[in-house]
Amino acid sequence: MRLWQWAMEVYARPSVAEACLSLQDGHGQNVPYLLWAAWRASEGRTADAREAARLVKRWDAEVGSPLRAVRRAIKPAWPGVDNGAREDFRNAVKATELHGEKVLMESLEALSGEPGTKLDVFDTLQEAARASGDPPREAALRALSDALGGPLT
Repeated sequence: MRLWQWAMEVYARPSVAEACLSLQDGHGQNVPYLLWAAWRASEGRTADAREAARLVKRWDAEVGSPLRAVRRAIKPAWPGVDNGAREDFRNAVKATELHGEKVLMESLEALSGEPGTKLDVFDTLQEAARASGDPPREAALRALSDALGGPLT
């Protein structure tokens, strides 16, 4: 299964979004990158996690984080700015941010090898966290691994 389709399906599972956002907001992790790592495990795909982490860090610094910051900054009402216009603009930024995540995931998928024997999701999440240069957050990564639970195909 393609990464984007897989990610959309698993992100809709109970607790997955919460675990992902906790890792993003509380631990500086990139959600598409973490979902890519879990997808790789489910597909048994090999990849150079360090190369992927370099791509993600640059993308997040120059594209993902700035878009997220704008979306979050315009979430509350702004005095002097029409609420409907602000919300329309926020939705446009949100759609652009989501499109950017799709572009990033397609790029990560292109770095992945062919499907093979499934890998351990938790181990693959830890490998990705280490490759990103941040120390692994085992409890937070375990929460995501557990939230993904069950078959990931």
